[in-house]
Amino acid sequence: MAKHPFVFVHGMMGWGTDKKLYKVLPYWGMVTGSYLKKMEARGLEAYAPSVSPLGSAWDRSCELYAQLTGTTVDYGKAHSEKYGHERYGQKFEKPFFENWCPERSIHLLGHSFGGPTMRVFAELLKNGSEEERKATPAGELSPLFEGGHGDLIKSITSLAGPFDGITFPHALPKLVDYGLVYGLAGFASIIGNLGSGRIYDFQMTQWGITGPYEGPRDKKNILNIKAIKKYWKAYEHVFSDIHVDRAKEINDWLTTPDAYLYAVTCNGTKQDENGNWVRDSIMFPLFAPFAKSLGKFRGAPVAGVEFTDEWRMNDGIVPVASGRHPLTEEWQEFDPKAAPKKGIWNALPNGWGDHGTIIGGSLSFIGPGKGKKFVDCYDYWINYLDNLPD
Repeated sequence: MAKHPFVFVHGMMGWGTDKKLYKVLPYWGMVTGSYLKKMEARGLEAYAPSVSPLGSAWDRSCELYAQLTGTTVDYGKAHSEKYGHERYGQKFEKPFFENWCPERSIHLLGHSFGGPTMRVFAELLKNGSEEERKATPAGELSPLFEGGHGDLIKSITSLAGPFDGITFPHALPKLVDYGLVYGLAGFASIIGNLGSGRIYDFQMTQWGITGPYEGPRDKKNILNIKAIKKYWKAYEHVFSDIHVDRAKEINDWLTTPDAYLYAVTCNGTKQDENGNWVRDSIMFPLFAPFAKSLGKFRGAPVAGVEFTDEWRMNDGIVPVASGRHPLTEEWQEFDPKAAPKKGIWNALPNGWGDHGTIIGGSLSFIGPGKGKKFVDCYDYWINYLDNLPD
């Protein structure tokens, strides 16, 4: 058995191995089959928890910690009071794996919004939260907010993660932006109160939007408008965190993790005669409208971020510029022959693909043997991480 477990963190609207949906369509591997099973067959420990598909990076970090430690989700006393939701969430009876310690630190791999989630998670483990330490009565503080546990993470790999937000919300009329929040939260409220949590769960019990994973659902209040409005007004969710200005606020309090740091991006666009970036042949058609919106965005700077041509190259969801490395932290181009060094981001070369290609969700992988190139890429990277020095 490998010394260091691998933990995979899904993105917005994603799901983990505990959901029945994963058996039908594995998030990690998609049309190529579950990559985690391939890892386990090689004797590697691989885990993919489910965190809230629409939650903020903070809330998702708290949910991730509770699952890894087998405890009750604690969103923090100060945090929950500030944003107006319940402090405690789902209770997990046992940890995903045993003996999580510095000697068995984890490799974290996160897709899409799993990238910002991992960074907040790493920050809380490393430095905790001074706000929570001040606000929480003695004996109640979650170890996540203590700090001093940064050595529980060995490496972080961001897969098409938006370090500095995405321009899509800024390109839309505010009415559309707000409509997405209300629409998806409303859908979550309906689904979350029909007893479907074992298949797919939005995990928004702290807001009162979804019912508990176990126990009765609130079918009489299946569309909880009051809870949805509170969620929207709080501006503490995935839709807020992906705005460029909010991403800048988050980046301002994050510090660089004391781990090996890597970022992989994809570009599924090509430049047209007008200088805009539009869908290339590799891109799944449903991403095309988003790619077009991102590919022509030339808005005024937001939070000091200038939208260069690299911000218009995209994978259908995330601009390449936002996915290569955090703008506020030290980085370098990845050199596979160089000695690995902790505390600096390594940007790997852009892959040719869309936002789903990087997790095995490409039409080009359908058919006998066509998914091999995806598996080979993951095999290479897992082997690289597995051989990193302690």
